[in-house]
Amino acid sequence: MGQSNKEQAGTIKGITNRANKILKIYDKKTLNSALTISVIGFILFIFNQFVLSLFLLPPISLIIMLFSIVSMVVPLISLQYKHFQKMKNIESNFPNFIKAISEGLSSNMSLPQSVKYAAKSNFGELSPYINMMVSQMSWGISFEKAFHGMAESINNRLITRATSTIIEAHTYGGKISTAMAAIGESITDIEKLRRERISSISSQMMQGYIIFFVFIGVMIGLVVFLLPILGSDTLGGTGVANANLVSEYTTKFRHLSVIQGFFSGIAIGKLSEGSISAGFKHAAIMSFIGYAALLLTTL
Repeated sequence: MGQSNKEQAGTIKGITNRANKILKIYDKKTLNSALTISVIGFILFIFNQFVLSLFLLPPISLIIMLFSIVSMVVPLISLQYKHFQKMKNIESNFPNFIKAISEGLSSNMSLPQSVKYAAKSNFGELSPYINMMVSQMSWGISFEKAFHGMAESINNRLITRATSTIIEAHTYGGKISTAMAAIGESITDIEKLRRERISSISSQMMQGYIIFFVFIGVMIGLVVFLLPILGSDTLGGTGVANANLVSEYTTKFRHLSVIQGFFSGIAIGKLSEGSISAGFKHAAIMSFIGYAALLLTTL
């Protein structure tokens, strides 16, 4: 029983640590704003579904529902995509930072002096972390701890891997300038390969959008031409039953367009930029276009 309690406590602690690590990568003010807008959008969605829809005209209720869904999803997606862009900027500037340190070491500067020399340049999103590292070293913290702390603050797999290699080379007496130059070249090569992949599959991304728009066109055709036939009395049954059938299929088509847009966007983002986070941007755009197109068609 005691063993079970220890395992549960360890699991809860692990989940808490992961959650804290995830929350640390976002700016608290931006995260709170995004969560606030998303919660307000969720409350509006629930209120519209159970209260406003009983009093408002269906088109107005649908527009409010669409607005509430956008309010729920877009802030969080924007927050994640902003972080993704930040990581890309850091990865692209990190080799330049390493190169600047290597230049300082080649000029017979000490390692702390080389880091301070490199910090004078502008490295975009990486600069605040470099300045924090320089401040820690000026307080007497060793290069290894300050560099490791910078990697932990950034929380990027590529940066963490490169930082660990540099720290090991410095700890075990390797030539640090050579190690830094090699790591900088390696990261640069990885970035080049990533750009080449993006350019090579840009046509596939366009094909994904074209296929989605064709899908939406088919859905609109079904709504405009097929559903009116189903709603007519020529197929038998009462007009009310047929109208309910049309309404049911129209709603399903809208939901289907959102599902198709979401997963198509995720796939396009993963293929084009190598990240599911980037796919959320495409997913939001495609889901909104699909739902809005079918909504305007049925107004």
